[in-house]
Amino acid sequence: MEKTKPAKNTQLGYIGKAQLSYFSTLLLPEAAQAVDREEPITALGIVEEGVACGALAGYVSDGCFQIISFYVAPDYRRRGGGSLMLHRLEEFLSENSSIRAMEISFTTAHQDNEALLPFLNTLGFLPENDRGRNIYSFTLEELNESLALRTPARSPARIKPFSQLSEDVLRAAQKRGSTLDAPLPEQTLLGSDLELELSHALIIDGTVKAYAAVDHSCCGALTLCGLWIEESHAVALYTLLKTVITRAQELYPPTTRLALQVVNDASLRLLQGLVPNAKKISFTYRRTFHK
Repeated sequence: MEKTKPAKNTQLGYIGKAQLSYFSTLLLPEAAQAVDREEPITALGIVEEGVACGALAGYVSDGCFQIISFYVAPDYRRRGGGSLMLHRLEEFLSENSSIRAMEISFTTAHQDNEALLPFLNTLGFLPENDRGRNIYSFTLEELNESLALRTPARSPARIKPFSQLSEDVLRAAQKRGSTLDAPLPEQTLLGSDLELELSHALIIDGTVKAYAAVDHSCCGALTLCGLWIEESHAVALYTLLKTVITRAQELYPPTTRLALQVVNDASLRLLQGLVPNAKKISFTYRRTFHK
């Protein structure tokens, strides 16, 4: 990794519980909480002329250091602080031959992260193959016009918003989804953060056979945070998504941004059919230093 010369009066050190108050606003909440609880996490911070202006934190998993928080305050960028933290981290990790690489995942939905792509490329990080798994973003007005022209494959009467479903039905769907290893929202199908009017389920004989759960977890955008359909009812997937999107168009202005995570090639093709210009916004970059 090429080392960039930092600005004068720049200091770098490890962040522990005692230093957390100086760097807490520069760390993502989960990283700050891990430091506060003294969990096995490594955190570095930079101070320039007495001002805490950057922080990095992560942990080792399966021989790779996962960077979960990385931030330099806007007024202190392009001064070598970010490069200094990553260089010092690599020096530290290289002492352990079982740690082969460091990796960072992020989304460019947040404007602060857009500069990470060229920055990481400069430092020798390479993009990982997402194998069809990624988050894409688009606005309601960017949806393909053909969405409104197609005929639903199933009766819309079977597709109902979560707001019309009982807790017992949703709890049963949550339990069944967990058993079948279906994609579920982090806060569960009963989570208070879900958009109950936008989240919909396919109901047959009183049982949830498919669901599309929506919240605001991806940088505030409407986010399809959980999508699952029973294989025997796969033909209804398009109708389920169309119902969610149509309802979003009724409730929100055309400029409203949506985020959708695809999990395989099939879901990517479906998304590209709906929104050909959808923008990839999630990335994983890795730098390997032990072959």
